[in-house]
Amino acid sequence: MADSGAAPYLLTATADLKAYREAQGYRKIPIGYSATDTTVLRPMLQEYVVCRPNETERLEFYALNSYEWCGSSTYQSSGYVQLQESFQDYPVPVFFSEDGCNTVPPRTFDDQAAIFGPDMVSTWSGAIIYEWIEEMNNYGLVSYGPQLGQDVNEGTSILQG
Repeated sequence: MADSGAAPYLLTATADLKAYREAQGYRKIPIGYSATDTTVLRPMLQEYVVCRPNETERLEFYALNSYEWCGSSTYQSSGYVQLQESFQDYPVPVFFSEDGCNTVPPRTFDDQAAIFGPDMVSTWSGAIIYEWIEEMNNYGLVSYGPQLGQDVNEGTSILQG
């Protein structure tokens, strides 16, 4: 598993950042990690980053980039039921740091009803819709400004007034 060697670094960096935050007297903005949803690594990583008995060495939140809910999926068919089961009773807040799907247009965001619905709301802390500006990956919510390059638009104000 090519990426598994980075897991100890996550906890070391977390401990260092927490120590620095405390030493500087900064407010306690949570320190966490946003992970890709890989079937093999995610279950091990999600447990590893919260397994230390000393809370100063653990993440304070865990976020997940998941693109499972496509088209007319449901809580059952999307795989969300398995995600819910794997995070049930998770000891730190968990949320979707990227969600949505663009392989079956249009994006309907029906997954939000599941995330904030009775099956998931007691476990999941919400979701961040990926992403604002349309780029080469076709996940954008808006497209504006002339194209300057293959994957760059010149931004123009979308606020009127």
